[in-house]
Amino acid sequence: LYALTIGLLFLGIITGVLFARFIIPHVFNRALPTSYYGAAYTYYQLLLITYPLETIWRFATAWARCLPDVYVVGEVRCGTTSLSALLVEHLHVRGPFTPYVHPTLQGKESFYFVGHYWGCVHPYLYRMCFPLVIERWGYQMITGKRMHVYDGCAQYLNSPWCCALIKKVTPKAGIIAGIRDPKSQNASWWKFEAAAQKWGESLGLPPSVPGFRIKYPPRNLEEALKLSDSKEIKSLFERALKLRGPFLPSWAVPTPNGQLSGLTQMTRYSHNIHRFVDAFGPKRVIVSPVSKLSENPGILLDRISRLLDGDSPETPNVSDGSREISKESVFTRQDTRIEAKKLNATSSAKPLELTLSPAMEKAVNTSKRREVEELRKLFSKIQHPEANVPSWMEQ
Repeated sequence: LYALTIGLLFLGIITGVLFARFIIPHVFNRALPTSYYGAAYTYYQLLLITYPLETIWRFATAWARCLPDVYVVGEVRCGTTSLSALLVEHLHVRGPFTPYVHPTLQGKESFYFVGHYWGCVHPYLYRMCFPLVIERWGYQMITGKRMHVYDGCAQYLNSPWCCALIKKVTPKAGIIAGIRDPKSQNASWWKFEAAAQKWGESLGLPPSVPGFRIKYPPRNLEEALKLSDSKEIKSLFERALKLRGPFLPSWAVPTPNGQLSGLTQMTRYSHNIHRFVDAFGPKRVIVSPVSKLSENPGILLDRISRLLDGDSPETPNVSDGSREISKESVFTRQDTRIEAKKLNATSSAKPLELTLSPAMEKAVNTSKRREVEELRKLFSKIQHPEANVPSWMEQ
């Protein structure tokens, strides 16, 4: 028993260090530490916020695990955390394994198809993120109901290769995509990632970036928008559309070219959602505007419930009192659940540059008007309820 304990300890440390050596350049967008002390400190800090032994166990037992029924594919900063919490609380949907210790991402995002597990995106091994099949059987025997499972990785919508891989592994899944005013989404994501960079510094990560990143990181929001609209990044997104694994190249993990390189692509909601509509069909895709999620989540939950039951999500019916949720209770849960607001607040020590030049402001507004037109066409195709059209599309 002592030898087994020591062996597992060493296995966990080795796996944790290898995982850290991958996520430092690919997820945190930092070069590997060069000094022995810096490396030891950083690897130790990352070992405290990851699950190396559980990751190994899950890969080894992937064959015995189930797959998700529904996906919350994004977009980032578009209410995916709030929606995921509602799914768990009111529809009793089980979430995925998350490789990081994080108050809001844990049990919500697997990060599998965006390549966080050493770049591996093999469809078969995706099962490692979910409960054992025997757990699903046991739940059904005890409750008489099917145990539904979801993955709420908000980066799937904007990562070009994810739709094809999700279709391959779960061809009949339901898809939920969140949207938000494009300008608001860009500003929120910039602030969130700026705070994440601060978090990286607290882990002892060096300031230098890996050589496979292009002009990264941008210094302000305008630079990020210019970078995402550059020929180099557009070319990477076109190449990324053809990726199928089983391992992703370094430049693609994540986004491609880092989380702040895809702001323009993130707010091309209609383009990204159309990939899923074409793959899964218009009746398997639900669009969730973040503002409407706050106003009346009961309608959205009813549509998702119908989707999980195999019905069409159209003509939602919220007459069932068990599915109705008051505004007050939803707002209370959001205040205690969405940790991103607190994370963003940490950046107040160093003011963030969120103002845009007149030329960039004009370009952003033009892009937004074009996106609104495309979204209206998409809404017509998927029979999106008129009452759920967000106000920013009317302005």
